Amino acid sequence: MTVILPKKKQQILDYLKSYVNDRGYAPTLSDVAKKFKVSSLATIHEHMAFLEKQGFIKRTGNIQSRELEIVDRRDNNVEPTFLEGSMHALPLVGLITAGEPIEAVENREAEIAVPAEITRGRQCYILKVRGDSMVESLISDGDLVIVEKTEYAKNGDMVVAVLDDGTATLKKFYKEKNFVRLQPANAKYQPLMVENVIIRGRVVGIIRKY
Repeated sequence: MTVILPKKKQQILDYLKSYVNDRGYAPTLSDVAKKFKVSSLATIHEHMAFLEKQGFIKRTGNIQSRELEIVDRRDNNVEPTFLEGSMHALPLVGLITAGEPIEAVENREAEIAVPAEITRGRQCYILKVRGDSMVESLISDGDLVIVEKTEYAKNGDMVVAVLDDGTATLKKFYKEKNFVRLQPANAKYQPLMVENVIIRGRVVGIIRKY
């Protein structure tokens, strides 16, 4: 079962992974407390107990033992769940057109907090939409789209696609026999037929202001 961790617990888990990978054994509670400048070992114990309860780590010895296993949760074949109310800050990196392709913009502008159940543990970013070519998919000019970073797409996915000339567009992806069809969701626009395209991400959510 996958859980999106609060920031401090994620930092501690990352530290444990790095420590075990480098040394072959786990840090003590004192090591963790020193790393994060925490005076109370009880606080570190609470963090470790939470990680163990949620299945991120497995301690095979007593509380001071360095015998600790980092659990690879990717092998768990269950539906993911998330901590109620947990949020994840994503970078707003620029504009994407939902009309004619424009220059891809990837400058970090700000961060926006979104519910963790949208990102579901995936590496994501946010783009602001310009244009109306995806209105039939309920994406309008000015909306924000949450994009999973990936270079792969399957037919029907809504993707951020970069063309040979470096311009970017937001369209639905379809792989045809000899070309890729980038399909708008607005009858006013014709699909783009291209031989080559670079996928920069797949849309997994929308943020709209009313």
